[in-house]
Amino acid sequence: MKLALVISSLGGGGAERVMTMLAKAWANAGNEVTLITLASPHTDSYPLDPAVQRIALAVAGDSPHAVAAIGNNLARLRALRRAIKGCRPDVVISFMANTNLLSVTAALGLGVPVIVSERVSVEAQPPRGIRAVLYRLLYRRAAAVVAQTRRAARDIERRTGRAVSVIPNPVSQVSTPANRGVSGDEPPMRSGTDRRNLLAVGRLSPQKGFDLLLEAFACVAGHHANWDLTILGEGRSRAGLTATIVARGLASRVSMPGFDSHVREAMRQADLFVLSSRFEGFPNVLLEAMSEGRACASFDCNTGPRELICHGENGWLVPAEDVPALAAALDVLMGDDGLRARLGAHAREVLTLYSLPAVLGQWNALLASVTTSAGDMKAAQEVAR
Repeated sequence: MKLALVISSLGGGGAERVMTMLAKAWANAGNEVTLITLASPHTDSYPLDPAVQRIALAVAGDSPHAVAAIGNNLARLRALRRAIKGCRPDVVISFMANTNLLSVTAALGLGVPVIVSERVSVEAQPPRGIRAVLYRLLYRRAAAVVAQTRRAARDIERRTGRAVSVIPNPVSQVSTPANRGVSGDEPPMRSGTDRRNLLAVGRLSPQKGFDLLLEAFACVAGHHANWDLTILGEGRSRAGLTATIVARGLASRVSMPGFDSHVREAMRQADLFVLSSRFEGFPNVLLEAMSEGRACASFDCNTGPRELICHGENGWLVPAEDVPALAAALDVLMGDDGLRARLGAHAREVLTLYSLPAVLGQWNALLASVTTSAGDMKAAQEVAR
């Protein structure tokens, strides 16, 4: 099968990482896979498998005003349509709302089915005005719409009046160092220090709620003098977060070293993982931290954490955006080695539930359904002639 995968960029985000994982898996299974990005390769954070063909359109970027935005979107549509026509795929798979709208529009009249996949909670950032109209019309033209949770699917179904499939993110099992077990209850390896590490990972943006996390950590840092906070990621909020760290007197306790392509190793070294997002889709970093056997605390935001964590069994959930509740959770977990070990041991069960082969099988079933429907439609058109 010939597949065209479309995404804005391969920058450091969860959707981008999942698309590269799927692209590699499909290519290794013998499919002809082309990955199309609106951005240039200079923004890449994730490498592509050599078997995947890459087309970088270099048409991404901000528009200074509405007139420029119209012109830029027309240029993106023309470039994307040329790319789709050039690779002649059996199916187009698009990730993320803005790219989804462009992909469906660019493929109109080409006879190629387009699957669109939402990667964050639409309810948290709902389309408005003319964009809401386009969202409904174009999503109804897609061959299939995919959400990552049933809660998210119900919301999209309400907005579009069409059925939505649910396919979660996959997690891959990364090999562990030879001197570390895999049961999840071993403490992280240390180098002669009694310092403990609270880890958060994500783009430095308001969505990820690191401002809320800093306030929560400031509440408990004095009670847990041997704990430090590390935030891995890069983004536009760095300056504001840095100012908050200084203002709260946490400069010696909080580090933000930037994007880390070896995030799974950082998770293995962490004593506790925290997700402070205001909204998500299906948080990869939470899924990966759980797969590494780390105890995790998370806001119960829309959507994803509640689908992954059963409170008190394989993780710790607190009300969304509730800083005192998050501080209280961190206080409990940072002070109880046994509780963290027990939560981490159960957290590893996500490796079975969300394994790459299991999730890939769901995508393959959807692809088979879409291509069969498209083939039946073409046959009917031939008969009509």
